[in-house]
This record gives sequence, structure tokens and C-alpha cells, in this order.
Amino acid sequence: MRRAAKRATQRVEQSVLNKKNRRRQRQRRLLLVLIGLSVAIVAACVIGYIRLHRNVRKPAPAMIVPGAYADPPGIILHSSDSPSSYGGVVINAAALERIHAHDHPEWATEFEGKVYHIGYHYVILPNGEVERGRPDHCKGCHAPHFNDCIGICMIGCFDPDIRYQGWPTVPTDAQVKATTKLCEELMTKYRIPVENVLRHYDTKRTWCPGRRYPFKKIKKDLIEFTVAHPEIRPAKFVSLKTLLFKRD
Repeated sequence: MRRAAKRATQRVEQSVLNKKNRRRQRQRRLLLVLIGLSVAIVAACVIGYIRLHRNVRKPAPAMIVPGAYADPPGIILHSSDSPSSYGGVVINAAALERIHAHDHPEWATEFEGKVYHIGYHYVILPNGEVERGRPDHCKGCHAPHFNDCIGICMIGCFDPDIRYQGWPTVPTDAQVKATTKLCEELMTKYRIPVENVLRHYDTKRTWCPGRRYPFKKIKKDLIEFTVAHPEIRPAKFVSLKTLLFKRD
């Protein structure tokens, strides 16, 4: 009797164990099926993405091309209020770059990956040589409210009130000719009207470029150039005089 009961118990336990094993096997098979489906879905998505984008070109990086900047509306004439050399150092565009970097670090302007400290776009040396400062389309630091204009600085001390006088105290003929020619070139290139060629003095309370600066002669020559070349004069333009702020 006891043996029969024991056998019955063993059969029941074996049956329960078999059921558990079959259940585990079904779960394993189901898990393998789900993993296979997941892999197949991911592979299908990857293949579809590759086929979709295989012949699609990536857009070129954004690039600023010439002409994307607004052209300068005018020209502002300055003097350096300094001699042509000081302490054995020639005062030119490179020297003004260093001086402005030291005295006016807030003037630093980044343009197309390069930082400029010199406030002017051009520098005219006593021998008439024209040196570049900032690029034409880089905003200057030479005349508040008019820094979108091109700043041209002539090296020299052209006002009698300057404390430290030094050569040249009057613009050289070479400087006057170079300034006039440069203005003509810029007026032609950017169609700047002669009315928008001003002195720093015309934009704020200052004597710059100085009372010995021959602005009347330069302006007269530029007017004659405009008359001789009417094609460079824009049909419509905004006069800088309408932008003049009250002097403080």
C-alpha cells in the first residue's frame, strides 16, 4: 500500500516537473522568435534608410559670398594726430593696430575669422602709400554712428591745437593725391555720392582731421570727378547729413 502511494506521488511530481519543463521550452522558443523578429525589423529599417539616403547629397555648409554684406554708404576722413614716427617706431597701419589694441581693446572686431583692432579701413602714409586696415565691409571704430562708413586716416598732425606737433604738420602732396584717388576708387566701386564724403569733424565735436587738412580741395576734386563720371552716381541714396546726431 505504501509502495503504491509512493509511486503515485512520484508520478504526480514527475508530471508537474514535465509541465514546468515544457512551459520553459515554450517560453524559450517564444523569446527566440521575438528576438529574431526584432533583429529582422531593425535590419529592415537600416536597409531602408540606406536605400533612401544613398543618392541624397548633403547640403553644402553655409557660406557668405561677396556681396552678402551691405556696401559702405559713405567715407569719413581722419588724421592720426601723430607724427610719422615716434621713438624710432614708424606710425603706420601695423602700429595703429597695436596702439588701438592696447588703448581701445573694446574696438576688437572679428570679421571672417580674423580680429581687427585698428579702427580705420585705410591709412595714408606721408609718401602717399596706402595701407589696408580693416576690410571694407567690416564695421569700423572711427566715428560713432558712422562706423558703417569707410574710415580713411592720414598720418600727421594737422591741427594747431595738438599739443605734440610732429612732421608732417601739413598733408604732403602725395597724401592728398593718394586720398583723392582712393576716394574716387571707393566711390566708383560702391557708388558712394560725393555728398557722403565727410570729415570726422562733420560727425561730432572734434577738429579731426585738423584745420590744416585740405578738405575743400579734396572735395572740389571729387565733385569734378563725379561730374566727369555721372554713371557712378546712384539714382537714389541716403545722405549722411540726415543721419547726423546733435553734437554733444
